[in-house]
Amino acid sequence: DKPLSRNSIVKMNGRSHQYGYFIRFLLVITGISNNELTVNGHSTPKQPHGSVSSRIRPIGPVHTLILIRHGDSIWNGKYPGCQETFTGWTDVPLSPIGVLEARQSGETLVKYAPCGASAGSAVIDALFTSNLSRAKMTAHYCWWAYYEKLEEQYSLQKKYQYYNTHGNDKLMQHQQPDITPRQFLIDHRLNERHYGSLQGLVKSETEAGKYGHSPKDVEAWRRSWHTVPPLLEQDDPRRLDEIRKFQHLCGGAENVPRGESLEMVAEKRIKPFLVERVTPLLDEAYLEQKSRELLDGEPSLSSLQSNEIIKGDMDADEGGTALIVAHANSLRALIGVLCNVEDDPIALKKLEAMKIPTATPMVIRYRRTNRKGCFWAVDSLSDQNDVGADLSGRDVNIRVERMPVYPLSSIPLPVRRKRQKQIDLTQSVVGDNISLPKEKKICA
Repeated sequence: DKPLSRNSIVKMNGRSHQYGYFIRFLLVITGISNNELTVNGHSTPKQPHGSVSSRIRPIGPVHTLILIRHGDSIWNGKYPGCQETFTGWTDVPLSPIGVLEARQSGETLVKYAPCGASAGSAVIDALFTSNLSRAKMTAHYCWWAYYEKLEEQYSLQKKYQYYNTHGNDKLMQHQQPDITPRQFLIDHRLNERHYGSLQGLVKSETEAGKYGHSPKDVEAWRRSWHTVPPLLEQDDPRRLDEIRKFQHLCGGAENVPRGESLEMVAEKRIKPFLVERVTPLLDEAYLEQKSRELLDGEPSLSSLQSNEIIKGDMDADEGGTALIVAHANSLRALIGVLCNVEDDPIALKKLEAMKIPTATPMVIRYRRTNRKGCFWAVDSLSDQNDVGADLSGRDVNIRVERMPVYPLSSIPLPVRRKRQKQIDLTQSVVGDNISLPKEKKICA
């Protein structure tokens, strides 16, 4: 006589195996999730990357993050006369090599994530970078090269249209796209992890024991998720200089770190950054796009409709895209947060061993979950057997279990691009990194 509830279904399922499939059918038609149930002895579906509990489920669209570590700085050791040095929050500029790398990363974005000239609108909704000069310079030169290359492609396309339209005025009405990101934000929470009293020491000399540290300790300070490096003393000149520069950003001198582990960077800086800045902005970009698609130019969706869309379970919907230019350890911490590595020992080991090269665009995709501050990493290549270059340049299978972060060049076009209408052309022409379609298509 009592109404059918989730608890009664669970009890029924435990008592009678013969009604298992019927119970699953009831769960489906009534909208009750069966993620936590076992029917007829079959185990629950395997949870994807970063799952910390069977009660956690992904919600909302799939957002894409393009991650770029800053170009070579004068303390990274590539440029002649420079040595690889613990940098942390020390504000050093790019080397000439780093400037060149930053521009090349922008050209890579055009090559593997083209937009504007052929897509009609920008695919990058926001650009985030840290408050340190080497990251800001990289973001500047990267976007400068990106814009220049797209301008070049746009000019090539317009020239092709001019000589091949044959009186078709509609093609000539196509306006130059606005490729400016919705937001260009500088956030100190993307700063490199603070290396404490190691900052300013040459890495090779430190590992050799010149300053009294054992190689094992130095390795732990560099790679470990939990280990904190030696802290700066309060009266250290380096500490006083950092307080002067960053206390107004950190909310006071007491919040300027004296040394950090990767775990501290992830919990205190990166997770709030994702929750408060990145995800809301990408949700907003997704809603605007959804509004245009659903209403075809009508006024934006109501707040109620927007909340329903954002909270919905939309596996196929492409969300927003952000370009994040930061540092090796802050990017490792970001990947760790998205993949929930603290709940996965294998993923944690992979993250601790991960080495991110300078100015090499990488991609990770994620969704929000029904638990605040917990994310769901999406492996876009889980069902593919593509072979490409890994982060160290070797030809390997790019599918990485529990750590779905890939070089940008490895992600196929349907994964990289949002749904956008292309220009209707009757012929195709191939120029520098541009291929115009033969007919009107919808690119995923």
